[in-house]
Amino acid sequence: MKAWHNYIIMTLRRRRIYFYVFFAVFLTATPAVILYSQGYTFDFEHSTLTKTGGIFINIVPKGTNIYINDILKATTGSLILSQGKLISRLAPNDYTIMAKKDGYQSWSKKLRVDPQLVTEARNIFLVPETLDVQEIDTKVHDVVISASGAAMAYVKENGIAIVDVSSPKIVPLTTEEGERIGRVQFGADENYLLIDSLVQNKNKQSLFNIKTRERIEIKEEDTERFIKIKQYPPGEPKLLALSTTHTLYAINLRSQEEKTVIAKNVSTFELIDGKLLYATTAPIIIYEKDMNTGSTEQLTQTPLENIDISSVILRSGSGHIALLDTKHSLFLYDGNTLTFQRIAENVHSASFSDDRKKLAWHNTKNEIYVYYLSNILIQPKKKRGDIDLITRFSKPITNLTWFGYDNEHLIFTAEKKMYFIELDGRDRRNTHSITDVRQPVKVIYSGYDDHLYFLDSGVLSRIALIKNNL
Repeated sequence: MKAWHNYIIMTLRRRRIYFYVFFAVFLTATPAVILYSQGYTFDFEHSTLTKTGGIFINIVPKGTNIYINDILKATTGSLILSQGKLISRLAPNDYTIMAKKDGYQSWSKKLRVDPQLVTEARNIFLVPETLDVQEIDTKVHDVVISASGAAMAYVKENGIAIVDVSSPKIVPLTTEEGERIGRVQFGADENYLLIDSLVQNKNKQSLFNIKTRERIEIKEEDTERFIKIKQYPPGEPKLLALSTTHTLYAINLRSQEEKTVIAKNVSTFELIDGKLLYATTAPIIIYEKDMNTGSTEQLTQTPLENIDISSVILRSGSGHIALLDTKHSLFLYDGNTLTFQRIAENVHSASFSDDRKKLAWHNTKNEIYVYYLSNILIQPKKKRGDIDLITRFSKPITNLTWFGYDNEHLIFTAEKKMYFIELDGRDRRNTHSITDVRQPVKVIYSGYDDHLYFLDSGVLSRIALIKNNL
């Protein structure tokens, strides 16, 4: 009986001990669990509790390893929609982020993590370490690509080759005996090619139908010649032509004698996506004509200067208009004030990004700049009107073009190399060499087949930066 009594007492005593132990653990652990669930962590360096943050990273290609301060933290998924990774519960601090994958050049950047916030790096693109440069042809004088990027034409000494970029098919265009091809340009679509040539020391302009192979000579008078021509509308043998008398005509090549005057006293024009932009002779005023509706709008009220046939007019798909004048000053149109605002000087060339949010240019100081046309709400955030210096070289920069795959990178040539550079300027801009070049005269990125085409020392080649398994 006594033994049974002692057993009961010991059991009660043990129960009380267990209760108080678990109660103490509960009192100790519960605040820690609550703090953990609310994103707190203990900062051993400063011996204090602090809120945590995170980093979201999106990378092309898939299957890329993500390192934080040289420690492997994650690997992006194999599916297209799983190429982003959120790494959470990071104490506020600066972290060195690195993206690595076998066969690709690595990417790294130091980024700041703040409490209760997620730092983003959404536009990481890894360039392959080795790229297959595919030679298309040699002894090429010039190359052009259609607006959609679906067709390409290049000039050789004995004629013109027209290429469907989605296939190896090349359509040759044999020229007349003794004919020397000068400039070629695509029409409003891939159906037509405008050709400038020299035959027996006489200038000849013609329109070539790529499908039917019909070539129509454009007739000119000795007293009035055409100094700039565009084919329009798509699929029809019709032109817009500016003559030496500064008259802008619409011409049907089936009845060339019947010319319709669109405007007089025109110094230059450009036709982009059905919008006709033209500048008058002095006083220089800019107009825009919608070729679909026929309506004409006067864009400027105050006369401009330094505009002639050599000036460059650009228009983005969203309606932004840029102008590069004869003094190499770059202007951007402000629809509120009806004026062109100067944004840069000593500019070689400029181009809008395909996403319609940016304007890039390079200048005589071997610099590349980007102007933001709208607010960018993802990190690194930008405001409309922000201008970033992207890079500066000691030797001339040439052949600047957008990487149309994401419009967050630029491609250019300098110092006998072709470079790939990101826009994200936090910490540093990752810049990678794509290939060596000798005397590159043209670099074109085609979003149609995601290839980079370039003409270097007479050799036309292409490179695929994007692998099929991305």
